[in-house]
Amino acid sequence: MLFILFDLVRHGEFVSEFSSEKVCYFLQKFGAADLFNLHYEPKYYGPYSGKVKYVLNAFNGNYIMNYNDINNKPFDPLLLIADSYQDVVGIVENDELLKAIAQKTTTFLDGFYSDFALELLSSVDYIMSQYGNIGCDEIYGYLSKWNDRKSALFSNPKYIAIAREHLLEHFKYES
Repeated sequence: MLFILFDLVRHGEFVSEFSSEKVCYFLQKFGAADLFNLHYEPKYYGPYSGKVKYVLNAFNGNYIMNYNDINNKPFDPLLLIADSYQDVVGIVENDELLKAIAQKTTTFLDGFYSDFALELLSSVDYIMSQYGNIGCDEIYGYLSKWNDRKSALFSNPKYIAIAREHLLEHFKYES
């Protein structure tokens, strides 16, 4: 997770509990499910486990700062401790499984690190994982039923099409 979060910052985005949840969601999709064992459910901001905050709490002071309260808001910014970067890279680079998962995840998320894109991708993936390879109109229907926030935020069919196409380049969904 930290390896991807450092990449997220390198791309100009801010780290938060929200972005950490989404990063872990996709890390699991690319092979870390046995490592994290997180169960995601459809929540207000998309698929959410509610467990990543405990990991962030454990990392506070060693790898991140500003996670002083497990009741932080999802978008409260967290700071990665720059001096820990080499340690994180060393751990990932010395484990072939972690390295492969990290490479697949960073490649997939490249260009999609914003909070908007992370929520859109994870929500569309969650829907397609449940209902198969469905079209954009159907996806929007499920997003609209999810909650009013998603209905308003993802009302542009172009964004749904971009997310769907990107997901189909990396994952297989049943028809």
